Amino acid sequence: MKISIRKSNLLQGINIVSKAVSNKTTHPILSCILVEAAGGVIKLTANDMEIGIESYVDGTVIEEGKVALEAKLFSDFIRKLPDSDITIESDKDSKTLIKCERLEFNIPGKSGEDFSNLPVVSKDKFITISQFALRDVINQTIFSISDNENNKLMTGELFEVSNNKLSVVSLDGHRISIRYIELKGDNSDIKVVVPGKSLSDISK
Repeated sequence: MKISIRKSNLLQGINIVSKAVSNKTTHPILSCILVEAAGGVIKLTANDMEIGIESYVDGTVIEEGKVALEAKLFSDFIRKLPDSDITIESDKDSKTLIKCERLEFNIPGKSGEDFSNLPVVSKDKFITISQFALRDVINQTIFSISDNENNKLMTGELFEVSNNKLSVVSLDGHRISIRYIELKGDNSDIKVVVPGKSLSDISK
């Protein structure tokens, strides 16, 4: 793999996906960020098996491929580089060379093939609401989810679409929070529980 990318673009992508990097894991690959170059597109991915985040960044793909780089090490190196174009190149053994102006770093990587892919989500049912409305709903309901891991359903929030109205419900056995949003267009009825940790990350 070989790519060329502006530092600001790369750092923005790293900051986005870092929220899904696992800090405590028995699987070292989960502490990595996957850098993937294919079809003229550069993609960064992190996945701690509870939440996964993908971020597409602007840059030039010189040679296709992928490599998993330890997130903290990778992020620290990039932050220290000048605000200029960065070239990242990895070989068949996942050894990675990072170059920027006169600076060069060699860091060990892991095979991108060992990285846990994010599940493919069927998007046949969906709703569209504003970013502001979603953040508002989460912030007004998330305080009353349960922190008791013995009841997984209560550690999340119920998102239900019925009669073109979205209702969001959370409860912890003592409190209950409910928000309603009128939806535009014609939306299919659906009911799903979304984990509170995921909602917290989304709201940020």
